[in-house]
Amino acid sequence: MKRELRLHFPRVHIRAGVLALFALAMQAIAIFAPLGFDDIPKRLLFEISYVVLIFFAIVNLPRPGFLIIGVGLLLNFLPIVANGGLMPVTAESLVRIDQQDRIEGRAEGDAIPRTKNVLKTKEDTHFYVLSDRLVVDNPVYVPILSIGDLVIGAGLVVTLGDLFLPRVQRSRQAPAKPSRANL
Repeated sequence: MKRELRLHFPRVHIRAGVLALFALAMQAIAIFAPLGFDDIPKRLLFEISYVVLIFFAIVNLPRPGFLIIGVGLLLNFLPIVANGGLMPVTAESLVRIDQQDRIEGRAEGDAIPRTKNVLKTKEDTHFYVLSDRLVVDNPVYVPILSIGDLVIGAGLVVTLGDLFLPRVQRSRQAPAKPSRANL
């Protein structure tokens, strides 16, 4: 029996992808849409969007990268829920990325316009270690990240590799049938 190696591209099948797009749209609305003077709708949209994204990760657990993405989402969800529905960030972190102008006239606990963040002091931040506090120079220009964001990014890399990189697969060829001449 002769064996040969060939490249096999897996079928891409993601469950509940529409839900993930819906959740990301909810976050975009929370950041960019004028939702009135009260920031409660913004906070609720973020919390609900994370519940939907976590559900999306759970239904796709057969793919290895989605477990990593799910862990990252949970690492972000904890400080968001514990700090009133938005990701906490300190004034010191915003100064480090030269965005202190975004918080002028803002008090602790205020939502920062056009972001997913809430202004908090380090001492009053629940799960500070998981908050937006990592200042990273990167090509995507996301100047401040959380540990959860980094884990989600790693999960996306694993997922993309799983979905789009070919796999080496052994194919078996049946032995050639003896011809009448050989009999």
